[in-house]
This record gives sequence, C-alpha cells and structure tokens, in this order.
Amino acid sequence: MSGVWAVCVDFIDALNEAARSTYPDEFICLHRAHNGIIDEFVMLPGSVFGETHSFINYWMDPIDYERTGSAHSHPGYSAEASEDDLQVFRSTGGVHFITCLPYDRTSWRVYNSAGERISLELVYEDGTKVELEE
Repeated sequence: MSGVWAVCVDFIDALNEAARSTYPDEFICLHRAHNGIIDEFVMLPGSVFGETHSFINYWMDPIDYERTGSAHSHPGYSAEASEDDLQVFRSTGGVHFITCLPYDRTSWRVYNSAGERISLELVYEDGTKVELEE
C-alpha cells in the first residue's frame, strides 16, 4: 500500500457498474495504482462470480509490482468485510475495496490487509478531489 493516497472516481464508477452487471452474483478483481492513485482493474482469466462468493485463480496472476490489492462487490447493503474477505485481503496486497447496494459513489468501503477500515481520497484522474453531494 506504500504511496497509495487516493482512488480515481472512474475506478469506483467502473467497480459499481461491474457490480450492477454481475448482480445478484459478486464481482471480484485486482487493481493497480499509478502515482499513488488506484485507477486500473486487473482481471485474471478464470475468475468466478457467484451468488455467495467469488474467487480468482491466483495461479493466473502474473508478477506485477504495481498491483495494490483487490476489489469486490456484495449483493446486499453491507460493505463490511467477512471472514472470507479477510482471507483474500491477506493474500492480495494492501488496499481492498468492497462495494454494496445501491452501488454508487458513497456505497464503497476500503480496508487494509488486516481488515481495518482505511480512508482514501476520491479524486479525478488529474488528482483533483471529488466533492460528493451530501
């Protein structure tokens, strides 16, 4: 997670769109950061999206020094990490997103590899902070 300070709003919008398109199944992917901003999906071949769980085939994961963690969806209204989520967090980097219904710019949470909530700025591609309506 070293040097990661923000997530691009386009990444969050794409994560939510992927969650909507796989609903009621869960979506899962890995991600990369550039210049401290998480902004890119990493989709591994053979990923499985399921009703109660999703998984990725780690043996399909190439060496990637820019990869920063995982992102997945929950098909309900809770973005709290489960015990299964914590196992994924421990093995896939330092920053982990969970988004949940209604899959919008405020429905996601971010965790470290120990499952503790952390904060990242929501920014545009140029690093400008996104102001969300209350």
